[in-house]
Amino acid sequence: METRRATFRNRLADLDFTMKVPTGFVEAELPPEEHDFDTPHVCAPLALLSSPVALAVITVAARPGYADGTVRDWLTYLCAHHGIRLLSIGPAYVGGQHKNHPAIIATALQEQNGTELVMSLVALEDGGRLVTAHAMCPRELEPSFMRVMETCLHSLELLRHKGPTVNPEDNGGKYDIEFIAPEPPPTPENEAEVVARKRAAARDAALAQAAPLIAQDRFDDAARLVFAADDSAQARVALSELFLAALREQVKRDGKRNPASPRALELYRRTLAYRLSTYPDPHTQDEADRYEKGMDDDRAEIAAVLGYTPS
Repeated sequence: METRRATFRNRLADLDFTMKVPTGFVEAELPPEEHDFDTPHVCAPLALLSSPVALAVITVAARPGYADGTVRDWLTYLCAHHGIRLLSIGPAYVGGQHKNHPAIIATALQEQNGTELVMSLVALEDGGRLVTAHAMCPRELEPSFMRVMETCLHSLELLRHKGPTVNPEDNGGKYDIEFIAPEPPPTPENEAEVVARKRAAARDAALAQAAPLIAQDRFDDAARLVFAADDSAQARVALSELFLAALREQVKRDGKRNPASPRALELYRRTLAYRLSTYPDPHTQDEADRYEKGMDDDRAEIAAVLGYTPS
């Protein structure tokens, strides 16, 4: 399941924020209601997100902080009030785009109408405001949803922070917002290196997927996959090596014979075609001579695997 970063504006108490959201999740309209914050367990929703195909929900909410205690104390109280059984809890940082907020994160279980729900929770305090977020789904959906939803919770980042005034927990430490320094724009040389690395990674991934396609005789599919990632001479050489390896295996199974089996001949033809396609058009006679010698050497190498040179 993929994610996208979304921005939530015009929220209560100036608590606009950004957070990753699972692709396909739908944001519900917030109810226009008053909130009695004198009741200590009342929180106002800032965002309600859910999967349209399964009971998988992400909720972000807020309320004024309490008069005393730590963020861990506050989250523990809210969980106890709502019948949420904590499994793990501790300090961490959430955010990761421009800043990291000190927070308390937790995992928990809750039972609703006979269904056991798996939960992940985040709580942070900023300028006297308590922000909580939780993701939940039934136990049977945990492998499909929870890891991604938890990643989304941990990406929660306030757009206009005021700074923490309460420690996440009473461990003697002092926590503050960490700011992430922006990376400098790449120089043209570095940008070229980045492009080359991305192309090489895409090429390697495509070649890894192409090898089993060749084994299934899906030769055209293998070539299309590689060339979609990279159509350079380096990619063509690598593709010819895949076909050459398949040719060696086929000849090993068939034994060297003249004429070779139809599959061996097709592998030979494609190996040779992709190898020879790497040579550019010559601009001088010297280049033409060198290229011709290289192509003759390639023809001899590939024919040696087959055992003869087909007409």
